[in-house]
Amino acid sequence: MVRAVFFDIDGTLVSFKTHRMPESTRKALEALRGQGMKLFISTGRHELLIDNVDKSLFDGIVSLNGQCVRIGDEVIHTNAMPVEDVRAAVAFVRKHGVATIFEGVDFIRMNAVTDMAREGAALINLDLPEPTDISDIPNHPILQLIFFGNIEQEEAVLRGMPACEATRWTHLLCDIIPRGGGKHIGIQKVLDHYGFAREECMAFGDGDNDITMLRYAGIGVAMGNADAAVKAAADYVTTGTDASGIAKALRHFGML
Repeated sequence: MVRAVFFDIDGTLVSFKTHRMPESTRKALEALRGQGMKLFISTGRHELLIDNVDKSLFDGIVSLNGQCVRIGDEVIHTNAMPVEDVRAAVAFVRKHGVATIFEGVDFIRMNAVTDMAREGAALINLDLPEPTDISDIPNHPILQLIFFGNIEQEEAVLRGMPACEATRWTHLLCDIIPRGGGKHIGIQKVLDHYGFAREECMAFGDGDNDITMLRYAGIGVAMGNADAAVKAAADYVTTGTDASGIAKALRHFGML
């Protein structure tokens, strides 16, 4: 029996076309809550950058691709990068002018805004923070970077960050997190908190950063708008976000 359900935001809960949650999805979430199901956001976004869903519908948030987990008002898990890797990232982006968002538990800082950053942010209707000095960033725990660079730049910055890895769903940006991290780790922390087994959870996603959680969950559902690798990692492929994909999958599994 499924007792907890985890949802990616962009391209899953929220349409890339309208930047809104379909009404069919909202009704499905309300129905699950009425059954006593635990519902969680599982996103690459920082909580401060979640402005496109009603967070009151959820019991908690797995944010920053699993590096931060909050249940209710309590942060139960964080996973920061080694300071040496953060120093290397700061030096690289300052030298090469790559727009990057540095994300801690309760803050976000950005060094510059470039055309690539504007284009990448527009994909998910993201408001970029005002650029600021990042020289003191290594003095703070950093959980994730949003790196607005191409694949060659990604490979170059990671050579100086051996304890980190990247996940990418567009040519415009990648998320850099501690090596071995991922949404599945955040989900595991939630399940441990409640004493649930992984077989008792379900996850919905559409991007490459969702692959680990779809494989980890008892039932992994890929949206119809996902690419082939994501669909291959799932137990079930539903229709797209704009075609009531979440509600369709829940009906398929007898949960609505």
